[in-house]
Amino acid sequence: GKSEKVKPGDPVLNVDVRQGSSTDLHELESASLDLVITDPPFGDLLQYSELADYFYVWLRLALKGKYPEIFEPEYTPKSLEAVANSFREPEDSNGFYQRLLTQCWREAHRLLKPSGILAFTFHHSEDEPWVAVLESLFDAGYYLEATYPIRSDETKGDNAEFGAQKIEYDVIHVCRKRTEEPKPVSWGRMRREVMADVRQLQAMLENHAKEGLPAADIQVIRRGKALEYFSRHYGKVFVDEGRTISVKEALVGINQLIDEDAD
Repeated sequence: GKSEKVKPGDPVLNVDVRQGSSTDLHELESASLDLVITDPPFGDLLQYSELADYFYVWLRLALKGKYPEIFEPEYTPKSLEAVANSFREPEDSNGFYQRLLTQCWREAHRLLKPSGILAFTFHHSEDEPWVAVLESLFDAGYYLEATYPIRSDETKGDNAEFGAQKIEYDVIHVCRKRTEEPKPVSWGRMRREVMADVRQLQAMLENHAKEGLPAADIQVIRRGKALEYFSRHYGKVFVDEGRTISVKEALVGINQLIDEDAD
């Protein structure tokens, strides 16, 4: 529906602003946070620090005297940037990206209370970045409790592209710490549960599609719902006796379910 900005007038009190790496927040106590909100980098799509150098060098000239600890380096720091950069990591840039993400998720896991929530937004039209984000997330001890599609930043413009296809919706992923071992389930059974739940979204999705919702958005929304199921059984989804399905295989299978349902 239609949305509008609301100014509640509530003051923001006791704010503590810090700068550092998300892989190491040792100054914060374990199990001290109710909520962690983040927006992880999109694999190899954006090289944030290299783009930031363009304005950092000018900011440094004006501010290095006042903030020497921040603006002492000649360029922005890059060694712990969680991106897939084939020039800095030519042997395995995607592996580097995934390892850094896992460290960030694990540090957030340490800081969250047992009932705490991790929320982030991520979308990409290619599977490889999804594999890196999801494997690192699940290996760090989380499961997806819910996914919520929301309108993307409209300042991107009518013809903006993100990845290979135009995507107008972001998906907010709401995660919790895994407190018990996942229950074993067959891929066939999970497949039926996913399809039943996805079909419940069909009327809403088709209604939006009539208003011009791109097919890529519909796929992203359906994929998020399917991944909720998979995350709850991660590591215990069996395709054959004794063989579990990987995140990469699950994404391929989920994409097939989406294609079949569309047909």
